[in-house]
Amino acid sequence: MTSNSRRPDVGNPARRRRLTSSADPLEKVTVRLHASVSSAIRNLVSAGNAPSAGAFIEDAVMRRLRELRQEKVYAAYAAAAEDLAFMADMTTTTEAFEAAVPDGLEA
Repeated sequence: MTSNSRRPDVGNPARRRRLTSSADPLEKVTVRLHASVSSAIRNLVSAGNAPSAGAFIEDAVMRRLRELRQEKVYAAYAAAAEDLAFMADMTTTTEAFEAAVPDGLEA
């Protein structure tokens, strides 16, 4: 028996424990989920597709938070694109740097 065969978490990322630091410690929270969602999460954990229900839920929440931040940035880009003064400034800046584009390229 190898040392890895005694430790089911070695080589299986779904079974590794979450690492935490004192800068961002784990905090216990209580949430209510529909029974079907809770059952699906437990099934994923049982099948080894997630290390724990908490880790799975944290990952899902972090992904959604990332999506929301990205949507906010894209909304700001869209708003800037509608701002005629901003777009004129961007055009002027881009044109000013056109001379620098070939810098460093061999002729």
